[in-house]
Amino acid sequence: MPIYLVGMMGSGKTTIGKLLSEILNKKFIDLDYEIEKKEKKSIKEIFAQKGEEYFRNIESEILEKTENEDAIISTGGGIILKEKNRNILKKYKTLFLYVSVEELIKRTETENRPLLKSGKGKLYEIWDKRKKIYEEFEKINLSGLSPYESAAKLLYKIYEEKIEKIDNDFQNVYIKIKGLMDLKEKKNIFVSRSVNRIYIENFNNPYILDDGEIIKDFNNVKKIYSYLIKNNASRNDIIYAAGGGTVTDLIGYVGATFKRGIKTEFYPTTLLAQVDAAIGGKNAINFEDIKNVIGTFKLPDRVIIDPLAVISQKEENYLEGIIEAFKIAIIDGNISLFLDNIGRIKKRDLDIIIEIIKYAVKVKLDIVSKDPFDNNMRRLLNLGHTLGHAFESYTGISHGLSVGWGIKEEIELFSKNINKKDKNIILEFLEKIIPEEIYNRKITLEELKKYILQDKKIENSEIDIPIIKKIGKVELKSINISEL
Repeated sequence: MPIYLVGMMGSGKTTIGKLLSEILNKKFIDLDYEIEKKEKKSIKEIFAQKGEEYFRNIESEILEKTENEDAIISTGGGIILKEKNRNILKKYKTLFLYVSVEELIKRTETENRPLLKSGKGKLYEIWDKRKKIYEEFEKINLSGLSPYESAAKLLYKIYEEKIEKIDNDFQNVYIKIKGLMDLKEKKNIFVSRSVNRIYIENFNNPYILDDGEIIKDFNNVKKIYSYLIKNNASRNDIIYAAGGGTVTDLIGYVGATFKRGIKTEFYPTTLLAQVDAAIGGKNAINFEDIKNVIGTFKLPDRVIIDPLAVISQKEENYLEGIIEAFKIAIIDGNISLFLDNIGRIKKRDLDIIIEIIKYAVKVKLDIVSKDPFDNNMRRLLNLGHTLGHAFESYTGISHGLSVGWGIKEEIELFSKNINKKDKNIILEFLEKIIPEEIYNRKITLEELKKYILQDKKIENSEIDIPIIKKIGKVELKSINISEL
């Protein structure tokens, strides 16, 4: 079945349509491109030589031919002017991509469009004539959103709700398509600013948290305590966290300490949080520039993972989650899921993202359930973290990319006996995922010393380092800090 995108010129129909086709693994059709191909002329030339009416007739002819296509189809801005076209569009899923006229003007300033030759003020006139017709279709407000953020929001209109429990006896974790919609009628919701900006319709008067590690401090803990007291939150209430790992870390810590423990539910929205921070019950805040140095072990009462939210992430943040999941695969051994699907991973194919989430969560839960308080086996999950955390604190580079760098450096320093084939497989994948300037960043242990010495894993001047023997076999080795 076709999915049509309609909207004003500059609303992003072609750009977002291409992304959706990759995410959903569907064919993409751009009606304007098909018209140019048929006429062997540009749109501008068709308007100039044969007029708008001729163009509209060709447009209708080509639209009819797409009815049997299982594709994402971007249309021209004026496709909705003909009743014949509207009748076709209304038979199928058709989404109106709304962007404010002010933003459309900014977007089209450098473009050469036939209908705008008399000036950008023409956009207001076109919008006034067409807005009632556009609003016959399902409207999605994409003002201020990036292409990936827009695609993620559109997926909420394409997919039906679907829920699946991750099979384990340790933690209540569910994968739920459109899971964020659960929060519409909830109170005591703590949401990252970026998530609220995209999914604002899904929240009712939430507490907004800034994005990033900056929120993980005592100042924010105190503010949240005050907020909960003001709202008479009891131990029987639930506090909800929607955002990345910084949000789940902070709210997990608050949940563990407020009134000696209050119920929490996590709605992790980044891939990194979905496969790592929200899983296993570790909660922490930072103190004196040291990451996660104060924290608790307390499982959230429920975790709802919405894969659609992953699509909204910036490229760097999305890749952080891939690295974390790949780390888990190195420990478990099933790296073929990553190696065989590198193209689909980079395109954010939703089916492969869901498969990666399910796999990584199941493996992590299996490990954590055998060692919930991080005394032995769970420490295997610290692969890349000893140098990675120090690198993150020293450089300010994000957690997932720092861990990727840490895996590479720890292999070179500690995994002396790993066979060359496995080493190359791991390093080649990381090199494809981590930005070159980070992957090749040179730094000395002396520069990282201050941060390594504050590592929570140090006991009696020794630290357990996960050593890769081979893919699927990682062991802990105690190393004296002085030797390191």
